[in-house]
Amino acid sequence: MIAPSSQTKVVLFCGGRGSSTIIREFIRWPQVKLSLLVNAYDDGLSTGELRRFVPNMLGPSDFRKNLASLLNLYSSEQYALHRILEYRLPKDFAIADVAALEKMEFKGDLKSLFENLSTGLNEKLRGFLDEFFHHYRTSNRPLQFAECSVGNLIFAGAYLSSNHDFNASVRALAGTFGSEGELINVSQGEPCTLVALKLDGQVLVSEAEIVGPQSDVPILDIFFMPGTLNGDQMALLDAVPAIEQKRQLLKSWEVEVHLSPEAARAVRESDLIVYGPGTQFSSLFPSYRIEGLADCIRHSRATARVLVGNLETDHDIQSMSLTGIVDKALQMFGDPDNDTKLITHALYNGPSANRAGGIKLTRDPSVNGSYKNISIIKGDFQNPAKPSVHSGYMVVKQVFEVQESRNNPAGLDSLDIYVDLLDRSQATESILQEFLELPWQDRFEKVRLRLNRYKPAEVKLPPQVSVESTRFEGLFSEIDVLDDWLKNSDSKYLLTLTGDGEYRLRDVFVGLDVSKSGLFGAVYGSRTQSRRQFHSALQSAYGESRVLYWFSWMGAFLFSSIFALRFQLIFSDPLTGFRIYRRSRLTDKFLEALASNRPRTASEVTRLLIRSNVEVAEIPVCYRTFAGFTKASWRVGRALRNLRGAIF
Repeated sequence: MIAPSSQTKVVLFCGGRGSSTIIREFIRWPQVKLSLLVNAYDDGLSTGELRRFVPNMLGPSDFRKNLASLLNLYSSEQYALHRILEYRLPKDFAIADVAALEKMEFKGDLKSLFENLSTGLNEKLRGFLDEFFHHYRTSNRPLQFAECSVGNLIFAGAYLSSNHDFNASVRALAGTFGSEGELINVSQGEPCTLVALKLDGQVLVSEAEIVGPQSDVPILDIFFMPGTLNGDQMALLDAVPAIEQKRQLLKSWEVEVHLSPEAARAVRESDLIVYGPGTQFSSLFPSYRIEGLADCIRHSRATARVLVGNLETDHDIQSMSLTGIVDKALQMFGDPDNDTKLITHALYNGPSANRAGGIKLTRDPSVNGSYKNISIIKGDFQNPAKPSVHSGYMVVKQVFEVQESRNNPAGLDSLDIYVDLLDRSQATESILQEFLELPWQDRFEKVRLRLNRYKPAEVKLPPQVSVESTRFEGLFSEIDVLDDWLKNSDSKYLLTLTGDGEYRLRDVFVGLDVSKSGLFGAVYGSRTQSRRQFHSALQSAYGESRVLYWFSWMGAFLFSSIFALRFQLIFSDPLTGFRIYRRSRLTDKFLEALASNRPRTASEVTRLLIRSNVEVAEIPVCYRTFAGFTKASWRVGRALRNLRGAIF
């Protein structure tokens, strides 16, 4: 059962841009609270120059890139902010240009971008830049500004204004920019340099060398160093012949790097953990090595912990397969055999195996669907227009399906359908006929149709389908069915069809697609989203009474207005008899409320769903009423009781 919250808390370990499409897809879901966990050991190019210039500052580059991914690009201000963060000073940036920038005399595109910011945000960014240039003036040290990112200068200013607390500067900038998710440093901010040891004994002395061109000899291990290796240390390494001796020597010089409180909190509270793709030996593996992280993941409530495989090889993993990446990740966690299930699933992009430079699944042909207690999921996870980039939609869709299967491990989808048509046997026959025609076997392992107060004739059924008669009384028999389903059934979904009109069973397929594509606990079928359908239904139901016709017409709008005012949620048809419930998305809070305060009407069930933070979607469905079939007294009585249930 998921946590009693309207949100699914997702932790994504990522580097710079390797997970950008996945991040963008996650933040499209308002039900997702996304936390990005990033390490700060980048020291390449202008980032390395800036780290050397500002003492003890970690690398801001990956944080800047991820913060840009978290911005809302539909906002003109945030779009301008995105471009400012990514804006690079030109190669011919001269001393005079530095002086102008120091005075905040922006030119060209940079000037127009700052003009698109609100006064408050403009002043804050200028304040961070002013803090940086104050340090620049007083340090009397040279700095190469050419090709430096303006976003990195802003980060440096935030770091200086946060009393040299890198994590505080990340929080300050994320808050200032109004990012769509959390951006968290995995470590407590210990100033370190990454060093790697290759299997042939070669030492890569910086993050820039780790990600740069190199031999195809695999990297054996990485280390957190307090600074750049000096000449004496390099001489000692050269004098040691055996690879294991070199490894032990490097380990003896290491400093401990500990998990930050913010990262620990995000991991512990997460419903889903995703290990994103990227430059593994610089962006991801160092994060997994941080002291305390593995134990925190073990005790996380996230049952799904999914590794997303790279699409193509990089310099640092040019000789590695997906299972090789898994092996190295587990080594970094300190659990080489995955005994504690730190990784439960790995996504492998099948088309990568057929192209040059694509990551292969494994070097062991015996490995197929499972490896070290990890389910290997083969699929097409690349962008069809740009195969070197992940499809955020396909990755997130698969990750949600993995989470669903972990929370609800009963196998294929199963469905209960309950139909109550007020003892109208002729209409029930029509429902039964449609039920037998639909291709349930394509979607479900088991489907059960329950017909209230109607015993169907004996008929030969497919093995996964069953039909039975039930006997529930009252105006709102679907409430008893919901309670019975929660207590006595193991199916994943429940569809209730109640009323005195004709619904189409086939609409359940649309409703289930909507439910599965999002985080919805219930899907309602609206009978009013077709103008013609709405009016013809009222005409058939109340054609003989103009008073009841107009009463019902006004009531439809009245109920929508009451729900909007009462619950801050607009339903076009809150009294629909077409409802789909998804067991895994009904929160504990809802189940407890249902047990302690049994609802009497369908509107009260809706009220409990909303108050229990269960997301409810609405779709248009086909619906017809027929003269002589509908029962006006039933409709009016049910409507009045629903009205009472919605208000009180």
